Amino acid sequence: MSMASAEAAEARRRAATTTDYYNLKLGPTAWRFRTALGLEYNDNAGNAQDNPEADFIFRPQVNTQLLWPVSEKNSINLNLGAGYSAYVQHPELSRYFITPNSELSFDIYAGDFWINLHDRVSVTEDSYLDPTVAGTGNYSLFENTLGVSTLWDLNKVVLRSGYDHANSSVLSGNQGRPDGQSELFSFSAGYAPKPRVLLGVELGGALLQYSGANTLYSDARQWNVGGFYETQISEYVDFTGHAGYTVYSPQSSGGTVPGDDFGGMYAQLALTHRISRYVDQSLAGSRTIQTALLGGTVDMYSFSWRANWRVIRKTSLSTSFVYNHGSQVSPGSETFDQYGPQIGLGWRLGEKLSTSLGYQFYWRSSNESGREYSVNIVSLGFSYTF
Repeated sequence: MSMASAEAAEARRRAATTTDYYNLKLGPTAWRFRTALGLEYNDNAGNAQDNPEADFIFRPQVNTQLLWPVSEKNSINLNLGAGYSAYVQHPELSRYFITPNSELSFDIYAGDFWINLHDRVSVTEDSYLDPTVAGTGNYSLFENTLGVSTLWDLNKVVLRSGYDHANSSVLSGNQGRPDGQSELFSFSAGYAPKPRVLLGVELGGALLQYSGANTLYSDARQWNVGGFYETQISEYVDFTGHAGYTVYSPQSSGGTVPGDDFGGMYAQLALTHRISRYVDQSLAGSRTIQTALLGGTVDMYSFSWRANWRVIRKTSLSTSFVYNHGSQVSPGSETFDQYGPQIGLGWRLGEKLSTSLGYQFYWRSSNESGREYSVNIVSLGFSYTF
């Protein structure tokens, strides 16, 4: 969570220091507006294993960003992206969405402290983006996270702590999954033995509660302990690694369910490499115990690769590949694999207008009947910045 907050703060800092990034001034606030229209063809809109049905989807979207400098160092920031997915052949699948990077935050800098207050919200509506979901085309998940993170920079020592209250609710296509809420805690202490190197220990905990008619557990607890290592290997290569041990303990209304505790190692590794001024790539791999506030536990192995190619003026090319392997720990016994490549091509048509063309493919296999699918997606998008 602290890493996510730091990345969001860095993005806001870059935006605030970029000349003419914001295009509207209202009193003490600066705004940036962008509209987009996506056209998509999906050959399996319902994620069905048999008799897949294709559909065309129109996705109008509006994005806005706000910068409100409260003082020379402290500022209120808003980033919101929202839109509507309109299905032509299956209008019952049409629904609203809110992009995952939407948040309202307040950055406070005081001496060696950086405090971030935030409220993050999203409505995810593409079921293939969640590898644990299969066989439904109207999947829609609402998530809201309200919390605070603190960083205390003591030069050689960096201390981070965080608290979040998170709510999760499946708006449609829930497949019997319950709603959930949780209290999340995190703490890390890092030491910098030399420039560009930070290593340390990290602790985390979560108290989860589930609700709904199909709830197997009333609540659960999860904790983790481990270490991390961050370094800039060279001028062009950065590496971040986290590893440790985590335990998930579900409970029923009558107490702890015997034999349902699950513990195991977790790891998250990320490598970014700027090959040249024209090409950069990133690699990431992880083993996590995912609860996702949905009442089930999945032992997940993930790998992703992405490369950006800027070899033609005013044109960008991106290629990527993702792979997920998961096993349900509780409840259920499903084992699945999901993987697929993606390619995207973008053009600058003018100073404010740009367009993109993309293709992605996903294949999901499972040891349970009716939970396999393949999907091909072709998309065309237009974006205008005011």
